[in-house]
Parts: sequence; C-alpha cells; structure tokens
Amino acid sequence: MHLVKRVLIMAVILSGVLLLYSNNAMAAEPNLQWGSRGNAVVELQKTLNNQGFWCGATDGIFGAKTYNAVINFQKSKKLQVDGIVGPQTKKALGLSTATPSYTQVSRGGERTLSMVTTGYCPCAKCNFPYGGQPSYLGYPLARGIIAVDPNIIPMGSRLYVEGYGSGIAADQGNAIRGNRLDLFFDTHQEALKWGIRTVKVTIL
Repeated sequence: MHLVKRVLIMAVILSGVLLLYSNNAMAAEPNLQWGSRGNAVVELQKTLNNQGFWCGATDGIFGAKTYNAVINFQKSKKLQVDGIVGPQTKKALGLSTATPSYTQVSRGGERTLSMVTTGYCPCAKCNFPYGGQPSYLGYPLARGIIAVDPNIIPMGSRLYVEGYGSGIAADQGNAIRGNRLDLFFDTHQEALKWGIRTVKVTIL
C-alpha cells in the first residue's frame, strides 16, 4: 500500500516538473523583432505578403520593410502596435506559436573573397533615385554600410574589407552584381578617392 502511494506521489511530482519545464520553455521563446533572422522570419514574411501586407523579398531578415508590414498588420487587427511579433500577433497571423521564433542563419565560419569595390556617399548623385532614404535593411547611411549582391553575400552579414575596415551588408544597388561591393563614405570626395579597388573581403 505504501509503495502505491509513493509511486503516485512521484508521478504527481514528475508531472509538475514537466509542466513547469514546458511553461518555462514557452516563456523563454523569443519573439520575432527587428534584427531576427532565419526560417521563422521567412515564414512571417511569406504570411505578411500573402495577406496583403507587403514586406518585400522573403530573405529571412527582419528589417525595415518587415517591421513596417508588421506595424500595419497590427493596426489593422487592433493589436498592440509595437512591431514585435509575439504570441498575439502570431496567432492573428495564423503562425504556430510552437515554431521556434528565431533561427540563426549559419554562415559556416569566416571566408575570404577577392572583390571589386567602389565607393558611394549620401549625395543625390550617388543615391539616385533613393536620395534621403535609409539602406535596404533600414539602417541610416553611415560609414560601414556596404551594398552587396545578396546572391553572393547574405544581407546582414558582418564584413571586414581590406583598407576600409568593418561593415555590414545592409544595402543593395542595381549595378552591384557578382563579386562587387559598394562602400559607404561620409563625403563624395572620399568615395572618389577610393575609386575602384580589388581587395580582400572577409565574411565574418
């Protein structure tokens, strides 16, 4: 009889531990927000586009376009307008809350490429017809913003450019195709001085 009671007590304790673990795991699951990347963001972007809240290419990077689409969706559904895809916004979108909300994109370690680089600045000539607008990922234009071909270097990649320094692949350009980079400089004179250089670029 005592053995049966002990078994029952252990079963109750084990159930409580499993429930607590499950609740903690759900609570610890991060939300999707600006800067999130991975498969969950791809699913979010597909869903937003399908529901008429255009966020551009489904590149798996939660940047300015995805943020604005989430804001517009939240406004339309009378949800808390914060640009964060938490449980309520996921439910309204029809996304499974059981799906991990953040998946880090693996780049397989550092690799170095030889690339042709040019320079650009905030002037109207360098940014026609996008003068005054932020980078493709929504970052303000500043030194360290680098335009890339996303087929060669994934958007959001951290880079080290020989002779230039550290930067982030946060912009794109119609002429930037293949092994080409366009490096942001503060002034037009600096961009002209850089000219066209073939340098080593390390993807961090």
